[in-house]
Amino acid sequence: MKIGFEAKKVFTNSTGIGNYSRRCINALDMYEKNIESVLFVPGQVKSGIYHDINKNIKIVTPDKWISRNSLLREIWRCFFSWHSVRCENIDIYHGLSNELPFLINHSKCKTIVTIHDLIFIRHPETYSWLSRMILNVKTYYACNISDHIIAVSDTTKRDIINFYGIDEKKISVVYQSISDVFRKSIQESEITRCRKKFNLPEKYILCVGTIQTRKNQKTIVKALTFIPKKIHVVLVGKRTEYQNEIVSMAKSYRISNRLHIINDLPNEYLPAIYRAAIVFVLPSIFEGFGIPVTEALASGTPVIAAKGSCLEEAGGPNSIYIEPNDAKGMADAIHQICNDKIKRDTMVRKGKQYSMRFTDKTLAGELCRVYNNIINHKHQ
Repeated sequence: MKIGFEAKKVFTNSTGIGNYSRRCINALDMYEKNIESVLFVPGQVKSGIYHDINKNIKIVTPDKWISRNSLLREIWRCFFSWHSVRCENIDIYHGLSNELPFLINHSKCKTIVTIHDLIFIRHPETYSWLSRMILNVKTYYACNISDHIIAVSDTTKRDIINFYGIDEKKISVVYQSISDVFRKSIQESEITRCRKKFNLPEKYILCVGTIQTRKNQKTIVKALTFIPKKIHVVLVGKRTEYQNEIVSMAKSYRISNRLHIINDLPNEYLPAIYRAAIVFVLPSIFEGFGIPVTEALASGTPVIAAKGSCLEEAGGPNSIYIEPNDAKGMADAIHQICNDKIKRDTMVRKGKQYSMRFTDKTLAGELCRVYNNIINHKHQ
């Protein structure tokens, strides 16, 4: 079976959808030998982010004069890549990032789109007017024209049904996998080296994710005021203007010395930083899935996450869930985990077990099931 992938973020995005795209392609390459993958990339391929791609995977790009111009790349990807898809005799074209090329129906192949979230509808205040309009047009088009939709969570599936009126039979939930590096044992010397390199405290609460309003890291700073001074917080993520508000808040509470922020952390250090944390917290107002939660579970770190979106799916039944803005509730949960060894050990053990749902082998098998059903015209 020949699968074409819309791969615009595979070589350019080191987080989020970029990670999702690479995990799908790598999982299929490793576990499904009957799948032949073709990547459609609008620009020149840069191997810095995705250096471990199998050399046998074919990559299709537009002419160089198109690749060198950002506007022409976007025009090619949205309106003319279908012709390249058709020339490659693709069986299924899979859009990995909420969209499909316009006119893709001219390529004469089946189409699938992965929808990560509809946050731009649920929380429009987190996007500019122009971004909301573009995202809505592309996502609505992809959901309606595709032969099938993959949602990354049950929460996202419900949103697709509720906001776009899509028949639930057209949607399958396929969870993303996480890297096995989070499950491997780490030498204490590696954790010590990581602490020294980033000046990490002995006891810290960890949050991983872009530092932005929707991630709601201010609640963590507020929670610090209710817990012992020896416990600090470490935020790891891409910087935005919201970071300045967090720093100002910590200063106003006189706890600046307990706030540690690491921007643009190299991925190689992330497993050790997860492992050294006493608790992982994610008080997001809304998420499409919440991969850092699952990475924390696999690392053996107890999780406290927000209610109200899909984080219960990512964290499983043995994590603790609070209202997104409940700083006192977060502090109480942290106290509980730190002071109840039996509770903590149970959360760690069962969290690791739950994280085994999110493996590359499972992802590859679920994707193949969807592909085969689409080829054979079966509902999920």
